[in-house]
Amino acid sequence: MAEESAAEKAPAGESFLSQPNSDAQGQLTAAVDELLDQLQSKFDNVSKEVFGKLDDMTRRLDELEASLVSSGGDSASVTPTK
Repeated sequence: MAEESAAEKAPAGESFLSQPNSDAQGQLTAAVDELLDQLQSKFDNVSKEVFGKLDDMTRRLDELEASLVSSGGDSASVTPTK
């Protein structure tokens, strides 16, 4: 009788023995989803940092170019030595 009550508690189409597997599969799915969310968050943070550094580098190069252009008249009279 105990076997019958255990089989009756299982959802339709599932045996009593497959319930732990579906629970483990659910836990694995949840863990994978959490891992993917963490990776997405880290990727977003790294992307923001990279784009921030690229923007900073662009600004610094623009300043350097402006500096070279403004001092271009001064350096025209100076000849480079080898």
